[in-house]
Amino acid sequence: MTAEPTRRTQAQRSGTTRSKILDATVQSLVERGYAETTTAEVLALADVPRGTLLHHFPTKVDLLVAAVQHLARRRLDVLSAEITTVRATAPEGAGDIDALIDIMWRHFSSPLFWAALELWTAARTDAELRAALMPVEQEVFGVLHERARHLLEESTPGDPRLATVVQFSFEVLTGLAMTGIVSGDLAHREVLIRRWKRAAAILLGRRDPETLVERGAKEI
Repeated sequence: MTAEPTRRTQAQRSGTTRSKILDATVQSLVERGYAETTTAEVLALADVPRGTLLHHFPTKVDLLVAAVQHLARRRLDVLSAEITTVRATAPEGAGDIDALIDIMWRHFSSPLFWAALELWTAARTDAELRAALMPVEQEVFGVLHERARHLLEESTPGDPRLATVVQFSFEVLTGLAMTGIVSGDLAHREVLIRRWKRAAAILLGRRDPETLVERGAKEI
C-alpha cells in the first residue's frame, strides 16, 4: 500500500512562501544592488502575487528587516558548517589558522557577503535600516568569533592572543574584500591573504617572524 503524502500545514506553506520572498530579496541585493531592490523586482524574482508579498511584508522596510535576519541565518549556517568541518580535518599548528582564514575569505568573496554589504552601505544613511542591522550583525560576528576561537584553542588552549588574531582576521579580510571592489587586482589580494596567514601564525607564536616575507620573492 502506497502511503499518502503528508499534507503541509498552513504554517508550513506560509513559511515556505516567506523564505521564497526573502531568497528573492537577497538575490536582488546581489544582482541589482540596494537601490534597485524594489518590491516590483522582488515580486518578479519570487514569482508570487503582490497581495502575498504585502501579506508577509506590508512595507519595504518590513521586507528589508526580515531580509537582514534571513541573510544572517544563511551566513551563519554556511560559515558554521565550514568551521565544524575544519575542526575535524585541519592539522594542528599553523594549519588550522590557514584553514580558518580560507573560510573567512570564501565568505567575504561570496554572494551572501555582497548582499550584506549592500545593506551595510545603505544603513549609513538609513537610520531605520541601521537599527535593524546592527544587532543582527553583532550576533553574526559574535557567534563566528566564538566558533573561530574555539577552533584555534584546540591546538593552543587558553592562549590570550586568539581573540585578537581572530578579530584582526575579520577586519583585514573585510577591508580587503571592500578595496577589491575598485582595485580588481586578484593577484595582489592573494599575496596579501598569504602574508596575513603568515602574520597570524607569527602573532600566535607558531612561526618565525623572519618568515613573514619570503626571501628573494617579489610578492607585491
